[in-house]
Amino acid sequence: MVVQMLSAIKFSKKIIPYVKEEKTKVVVAIFFSFVLAGLKGMQAYIVKPIFDHGLSPTSTIEDNVTLVLQLLIIVLVNFPARFFHFYWIRFVVDKATCKIRNQMYKKLQHIPLSFFSESKQGELVSNLLNDTITFSHGFRAVIDLIREPITALVMLSLAFSRDWQLTLVIFAAAPLFIVIFNRSGFLVRNQQQVVQEKIAQMTHVVGEGVVGQKISKSFNLQEYVLDRFKKAQEHFFDAQMKTAKTEEIAHPLVEFVGGLAFSGIILFAHYRIKSGGMTTGDFVSFITAMALFMDPIRKYSQANVKLNQARAAGERIFNLLDEPEEADFGKVEIENLNSEIIINDLTFAYDQNRNVLDKVNLSIKSGDKVAFVGLSGSGKSTLINLLLGLYDISKKKIMIDGNDINDIKKISLRNLFSLVSQDIFLFNDSIKENLSVGRNLSEDEIKNSLEVAHADEFVNRLADGVETNIGDGGLKLSGGQRQRLTIARAFLKQSPILLLDEATSALDNESEKMVQKALDKLSANKTVIAVAHRLSTIQEFDCIYVFDEGEIVESGTHDELLSLKGNYFKLYELSKKVGTNA
Repeated sequence: MVVQMLSAIKFSKKIIPYVKEEKTKVVVAIFFSFVLAGLKGMQAYIVKPIFDHGLSPTSTIEDNVTLVLQLLIIVLVNFPARFFHFYWIRFVVDKATCKIRNQMYKKLQHIPLSFFSESKQGELVSNLLNDTITFSHGFRAVIDLIREPITALVMLSLAFSRDWQLTLVIFAAAPLFIVIFNRSGFLVRNQQQVVQEKIAQMTHVVGEGVVGQKISKSFNLQEYVLDRFKKAQEHFFDAQMKTAKTEEIAHPLVEFVGGLAFSGIILFAHYRIKSGGMTTGDFVSFITAMALFMDPIRKYSQANVKLNQARAAGERIFNLLDEPEEADFGKVEIENLNSEIIINDLTFAYDQNRNVLDKVNLSIKSGDKVAFVGLSGSGKSTLINLLLGLYDISKKKIMIDGNDINDIKKISLRNLFSLVSQDIFLFNDSIKENLSVGRNLSEDEIKNSLEVAHADEFVNRLADGVETNIGDGGLKLSGGQRQRLTIARAFLKQSPILLLDEATSALDNESEKMVQKALDKLSANKTVIAVAHRLSTIQEFDCIYVFDEGEIVESGTHDELLSLKGNYFKLYELSKKVGTNA
């Protein structure tokens, strides 16, 4: 029991920050633990006078009325004590769970992008939802580990007062209880780690199945996807059954040991009554106390299991919360690009295998329109990510208006850029909410952004207009319509630099023309940095940088690069052959 209490104390230290605002409710709930324990003791205590006096032939009506009143008082006090005790425990536990989830979700918004490339989406979702529920049950278990021993102690004290010799039989069984609690707690904690991992994997597979509906149907992969889910679920089920086996062995074992002790008590009590050592009332009161004593022992065993499950979930939660956040040592704030961006001898690698960018040098003056072109994997989009500060780089490699990018506050740096990417992200919400993203924008601002993005045409045809819900990722809209909404969103940000990361690469010709018109409007009077797949969209740009295996191999205007007959010329000729230069 000492081990369990130490575990409870250690666990409590972790959860205290999340419940300290509700400390009054916690203290009152703990106080009612003593009240409820005392009431149970009184219930067992009153059994003796009921049998010895209330039900005896010599008892009077006054004796019975007194006993009835005592029972009514116990019942009346028990009602509010029990309600507030358990309601406030649930209130505090659920409130703490919300706080932990908020903290975890906030952490996810500030963890470096590299963390997500190494983590499974489903595991993070499971960590946020399932682990927090299991962890919150641990606080309830802590309260149980306070209340149930108090109740057991009250019952044991009452039993001791009735007949101390009979009570010693319970102490003989105590070492067996301790062994059961320690062993089952250790096993459950280890097994629960596996259970949480398996449910995280299953959540990930479910996410893949939902997000990948279009591919699974078009490739007739329904059976394959179903088989992946079945395997994940079987692994989860196997892990869950191991934990269940330990739990379900521990509880009846406790009851079995208690039953053995109880059997010994009955045999010894027979001898004590015959020898005149105790009355029938003493015995019934003693047996009631022992029966009520077994209930907190059983609940204590269950609480021990829940606590160890919570500790296992807590490890996963705090591993996430201990993840380092994006480094932001910047102190400089920039509102505009007044001079130029200089990239100086920049080398970057995601891992140790190869450099994605290798000794890149270039400059982008304010108001310029520059493009990055090259084959897939040549480092173009990586450079966009570095400009946004999504990955850490060495000092003095990227300078903006003479400031090292590492010295600029992250929020200020990212406010310089409006990104329109090939990876379209929209919320499952209204068009208006997707454009305003939490800001209080006027109807005119929304309308103007839609006009700039050439999105007003289709939005005005919708029954609910800007209030139309566009579904998960905007699936109720076409690809071109979704992209035009992202352009409207970028316009509303009013950033001085426009980043275009292959914004039209996934669109058909008609959609591309509409999106390109919108981009032309959006890029007016802005500095533009474009990763381009369709070379027809960048022929009027001030400078085009040609990437090959992480290096800039050519740079110049469209005409200058064609005259070199080099890499750009090959890309241009290839684009004409496949019809992308229409």
